[in-house]
Amino acid sequence: MAAGDVAFRQGCSNVTGARSRSVGSLLRATACAALLVAAPAGADLAGHGATINGLAVAPDGKHLLSASWDYTVRLWDLEKQAEVKVLEGHAASVNAVVIAPDGKTAFTGSWDQKIIEWDLETGKERRRLEGHANSVSSLAISRDGKRLASASWDRTLRVWDLATGKAIATLRGHTQNVMQTAFLDAEGKRLVSSGYDLTLRVWDVAGERELATLKGHETSVNAVAVSPDFELIASGSVEGEIRLWDATQGRQIALFEGGHRGFVASLAFSPDGKRLLSGSGDRSIVLWDVSARSLARRFLGHDKGVFAVAFTPDGKRIVSGGFDTVIKVWTVETGEIVPKP
Repeated sequence: MAAGDVAFRQGCSNVTGARSRSVGSLLRATACAALLVAAPAGADLAGHGATINGLAVAPDGKHLLSASWDYTVRLWDLEKQAEVKVLEGHAASVNAVVIAPDGKTAFTGSWDQKIIEWDLETGKERRRLEGHANSVSSLAISRDGKRLASASWDRTLRVWDLATGKAIATLRGHTQNVMQTAFLDAEGKRLVSSGYDLTLRVWDVAGERELATLKGHETSVNAVAVSPDFELIASGSVEGEIRLWDATQGRQIALFEGGHRGFVASLAFSPDGKRLLSGSGDRSIVLWDVSARSLARRFLGHDKGVFAVAFTPDGKRIVSGGFDTVIKVWTVETGEIVPKP
C-alpha cells in the first residue's frame, strides 16, 4: 500500500460535530474504521465516450440509466451488466437523470437547456420541458411521481407538474449557478438546493419563496442529498467537506472531514438512511456511517474523478461513474466489484 493510502487510512474517521473545525484534533480524537478497497481490472460497464455525470437505478433494481457528456443516455441491464439501449435526443452534454417511481419513465437534463421525458420501454422521447436559460444541472422527482424539480446555471429552480408538463413554480434567490436539488417531502412541496454561492437554500414550492439559507461551507456547494425519512440533508463542497444538517431546523449537526482530498461531486443516502455515499474528484468513493459519524469504507478503482454515485433499492450494491467514462458496480458489505456473469 502506498504511503498516501496509509495516511488516508490513519485519518479516515475525521468526523465531528458542528462546532469543531480542527483536522488535527479530529485525527487525535478518532480511530480509523475504513477498509480500503481496490477494484479489479476488466469489471466495467463501458460504452460512453465522455464523462458520466449522472446515474439512476430503476425502482426494481434491475436496470440503470447513465447520463454523459457524450450527449447520450444509456440504459443498462444490471443483472447481465450489459447495455440495453442508447437514448439520443439532447444537443449537448447530459448532466442529470432521474427515473419515475413507476420505473417506466425517465427525465434527463442537459447543457442544451432542455429536459426530456423518455419512455424507457421504447427508448423514445415523449416530450420536452423548456424554460431554463442555461444548463440544466440537476433533476429530482417527488416520491409520488407527480412533480419534477430542475436546477440550472441560470440561477433558478423550476418545479414542474408532470400531469401537464407545465412549470408551476420558479424559485429565485441563488446568486450564482445552482448545482443540485432534492425534495424534502413525498409530495414535492418543499425542496433544497445547493449552489456556487456557497449556500444551501430551502424552498416552499406553493409560495415560490425561500424558507431558509443554510451557511457554513466556504467554497461552492456541489452536491446535496436528502435522507429517505426527509429528516437529514447532506451537502458536499469543493474543499472536500461533507456537512450534515437537520432538515427541519436548518441546523448543522455534523461535519465530515478527511474523507476526500478533492471536491465532492455526488452524494446518496442508502435506502434505510443509515449510510451516506460520496463520490469525489480525487477518484475515490467513501461510504459513511451516518449515526456513528464515521467513515466505514473507501472504494478505489476509478482512474479519474467520480462524478456520480447511487445505491440499488435493496441497499446491497452501489454504482459509480465519472471522468474515466466507465461505470462500476460494487457490493457494499464486501467492497468488491460485482463480477460480470
